[in-house]
Amino acid sequence: VGILGGTFDPPHLGHLHVIEALANKFDQIMVIPTGDPYLRPANPIASPGERLEMCSKALEDLSDELQGKVVVLDIETSRKGATYTFDTLQSLRAFFPKDDFTLILGSDAAATFHKWKRSEDVKKQADVLVVRRPGDIKSEFKEIEISALDVSATQIREDFAKGKTPDTISPSVLNYIKDRGLYGSR
Repeated sequence: VGILGGTFDPPHLGHLHVIEALANKFDQIMVIPTGDPYLRPANPIASPGERLEMCSKALEDLSDELQGKVVVLDIETSRKGATYTFDTLQSLRAFFPKDDFTLILGSDAAATFHKWKRSEDVKKQADVLVVRRPGDIKSEFKEIEISALDVSATQIREDFAKGKTPDTISPSVLNYIKDRGLYGSR
């Protein structure tokens, strides 16, 4: 089981591209938006519930076959206080004791992995697979290179703030953002 965690503020086509590129490597992919990402310097703009809902909307724009392999979990967004991967893996292990888990990380997350709560214990609970963009620094983990899209949630938020409609998010997520006026969208 692949675990794709992240802030998803908002989820974008780059996230969907990773799911599409890695889907054949896993029986299932769990998308888990963070509740309170303690390593992030600023709080997410969208609430945990909004980010969870946007992830669900994003998956609607995947093929039917992929939708059957991917699930969004609220295991972190429903938790109070800072959310830690170690705790999430402990909870998942209780519900899915026979599953083998693989954390799917980007190079940026891999670079700060040593700062994660109980990072050595996390490595004992799950394999780590880093999706590395060409030119990124090699990590300590198993890596895979895919033709990653040059997309960032920061740029998407900046585009909305400038009155632009970014073309790097899926239609269902765009509609959700506009319906709720998130990120300064109109």
